[in-house]
Amino acid sequence: MEQLQPLGKTQNSAYFLRPDGIVLAKTINSTPLTKEVILENFELIKQISTDLGQSIKILAESEQMQRLSRCARDYMRTEAAQQYDQYIIGTAMLTQNQLAKMLANFIVGLRKQARPLKIYTNEADAIAWLKNL
Repeated sequence: MEQLQPLGKTQNSAYFLRPDGIVLAKTINSTPLTKEVILENFELIKQISTDLGQSIKILAESEQMQRLSRCARDYMRTEAAQQYDQYIIGTAMLTQNQLAKMLANFIVGLRKQARPLKIYTNEADAIAWLKNL
């Protein structure tokens, strides 16, 4: 079992550094995704990137279904939200099934991504893609 170094926690996610340098963002509950929750996660990503001294690759893993509020969707389209893109090289979202993948694709489609983002149902494929960024 690989060792994960804890990096921080928000209302809905725990962040860990994997031995390969990829940051694992693991959803820990089904807290609705409000603007405040998204902003809290963005701020932690900024802090992790700053602490590591580089932009990061994220493997976002979610076993919990989360509702995305309208206010959060609107916020994700703003310039304020886009300022956090500089801290991320790319994100692989790992979903458990095709339905979750469809919902994730909807969320991703809310705004043009400044950094690569792909959705996977297979962890090995997601990690391989991140390593090649």
